[in-house]
Amino acid sequence: MNLLKSEYRKLVYTRGFYGYIGGAVFLSLLAAIPAAFSVNALKSQYSGTSLMDPQLVDGIYGKATGGYLFAMLMGIALMGNEFQNGQSISTFLATPKRIKVLYAKLVVAAGAGIFMMLVSTALGFIGAYFGLKHYAHAKPDVSNFFDLIIAAIVSGALLAIMGVAIGALIKNVRLAATISVLWLGVVEKLIVLFWTTGGKFLPSGLIIGMMNVHITLSSSRKILNISTGNYFGPGISIALFLLYAAIFAAIGSWVSLRRDIE
Repeated sequence: MNLLKSEYRKLVYTRGFYGYIGGAVFLSLLAAIPAAFSVNALKSQYSGTSLMDPQLVDGIYGKATGGYLFAMLMGIALMGNEFQNGQSISTFLATPKRIKVLYAKLVVAAGAGIFMMLVSTALGFIGAYFGLKHYAHAKPDVSNFFDLIIAAIVSGALLAIMGVAIGALIKNVRLAATISVLWLGVVEKLIVLFWTTGGKFLPSGLIIGMMNVHITLSSSRKILNISTGNYFGPGISIALFLLYAAIFAAIGSWVSLRRDIE
């Protein structure tokens, strides 16, 4: 319990933690508020963009989970700063069994990730609601809010755990964060663009699967075709996400236990 308290204090007593929360809120609002206007503006160019479609409306509300990147970045910092700032020496001297330290970090990171995603998703949901208020026919489904909460809790916890594992694998926090940003922000979107079916296996695709959103957007010029109709449902998406987190945590633990303390 004392170890959990120690890791909790390391996290919440730093300004960086609140910066991550602010970043998650910013991304959620940035994705959610203009989504309805963007979709409505594209309706003449893409089929499947009518706000009469409840699935598309659910997809716009789903933009509220857009801050998930910062859950992973927070996990990276929580672990990586131990090595980068030299804190690992005092930490592991106080607790020689490194696995206990790692478990404590995983638990604290998961809890912080959940909190971060709940705050950012709730505010993003409100932002999407105000964006959709301009379209009287776009009515929200109450069940969609509960799907969002589940997606926020699961993605926040598991991406933070994966972040801790990445921080254990790559001691340089900036390098680890850069790789994560490029993967979640660029590579995954390119994979979805050129291999639509493969998107359902990616973390971002699993978040969509947890929200059970099935939409199809196709360009009249055949330039862009995106479909989430074949994405996994909530159950399989959560199970696969758990598997990813377990694999990352296992590899990160194995490396961390065998790494020299500098």
